[in-house]
Amino acid sequence: MLKKLVPLFIGLGLVFSGAYAVENYTISGDVTFKYDGDIYICLYTKEGWRDFQTPGYELSSSQCKHVEMNSDLKKTGKIPFKFKGVPKGTYSIVAYQDANENGKVDFVNYRINEPWESYKERDPIVNTTWDTVKFELDKDILGVKIQM
Repeated sequence: MLKKLVPLFIGLGLVFSGAYAVENYTISGDVTFKYDGDIYICLYTKEGWRDFQTPGYELSSSQCKHVEMNSDLKKTGKIPFKFKGVPKGTYSIVAYQDANENGKVDFVNYRINEPWESYKERDPIVNTTWDTVKFELDKDILGVKIQM
């Protein structure tokens, strides 16, 4: 009798372990740009977004893909990106070009002073908040276009 129940328990274990597995997704796309300077493509949670909005924030300490500018990239004006294995949740994607090459987010009069844009379109005149740039990740998002 016990031998007949072992396959049943193994099957039930596989079913229930799959039900509690973490769902991971991929986000990919392109960033187009016009200026000189390294580019950082960042996937932020609310806490990371808050840090990004802090004057002098060091981009090297963040969850960003750092792309060093070179003559070939400058000619194409476009950089592909991909974030793989991202858990379900609420995020923002920010592309930032470090035009003065200091590795920090620069501000003038409480506004970011270098080229940047988010995945969710924003009004550059209005103060950008977490609510205006966040999105829910519950499936793969492919073909994102960010223009700086």
